[in-house]
Amino acid sequence: MANERHTDFREWEQDSSTRQSVHSYTKYHPFSEATSTTAETLKTVAAGEIAANWVTNPRVEAALSSADGFTATGSSITRDTGQQSVGTASLLANPDNSAAGEGWYWESPIIPVSVNPQHLSVNVEHRGASAASAVKLEIRDAAGTSVLATSGSSNLATSWTRVTAAYTIAGSTAAVKYRLYLTTQTQHNINFYADKIMFEVREDTTAVSTYVDGATGVNYEWTGTANASTSVKRPDMTVVKGIYVKNQSGTAADIVYVAFNTTATSTTGIPVRGGDEFYSNWPLDFKGYVSVIAAQNTPTISGVIWGIYG
Repeated sequence: MANERHTDFREWEQDSSTRQSVHSYTKYHPFSEATSTTAETLKTVAAGEIAANWVTNPRVEAALSSADGFTATGSSITRDTGQQSVGTASLLANPDNSAAGEGWYWESPIIPVSVNPQHLSVNVEHRGASAASAVKLEIRDAAGTSVLATSGSSNLATSWTRVTAAYTIAGSTAAVKYRLYLTTQTQHNINFYADKIMFEVREDTTAVSTYVDGATGVNYEWTGTANASTSVKRPDMTVVKGIYVKNQSGTAADIVYVAFNTTATSTTGIPVRGGDEFYSNWPLDFKGYVSVIAAQNTPTISGVIWGIYG
């Protein structure tokens, strides 16, 4: 790439497109945190991970029903409120102690035909009633007889452990269901819990997404009833369009400097004195980051950054 010259400045300053200019602000980033005399990034704009979870009761907050898709295999399964990685409950499996491979499975809807490869990614968190023995996460065919991918053996512990597995469906494969299994690695009777259960179908990457459900936070939502529908992680903001900052300090000299696309200093930042507030009453267009620094002490700032994806 050729070195930049001053005559290239028109490429450095890019006007918003008409679409971006009339785009409603659909993204926001609330904040409340103590600042310091070291500059910190308050927000970096990036689309982030975009994902969808097909499991309709992934945190087992709702009572179990046949619509959830969970089926016991060589065990009994119940909703349990004694342990949870998130929320208030988890899925408890009590193995029969008759053989290896006891636990439960979740069956997907039919995955339609695509001329492109489709990548299945699954992840679950588990813990044991005691720190003994092991379980495994698997992707299997619709009959449950062929193991297509596995996490391998994962030791049970009295803390939550995330396991993952991924499988690629070749392009033009016939439409069919698949199953996610969490079962014992060897024969044992150690009860184990599961939470944050996710099954995803992608065409863009083989990477396993982080866990998604509609109650995770900003940009996460259920597609229907909470804890009884699939869920998505929408893209985050890629353009900052507005900001509101309140300096919570009661001391005027506790200035906080706010800067856009550059590291905040007393000369590059917009000063917000203690007790004052700053807000942009016109549309901004920054595609980098927001930086803050305090002139002294550790004044707390709170507010919101508004933006769009586009």
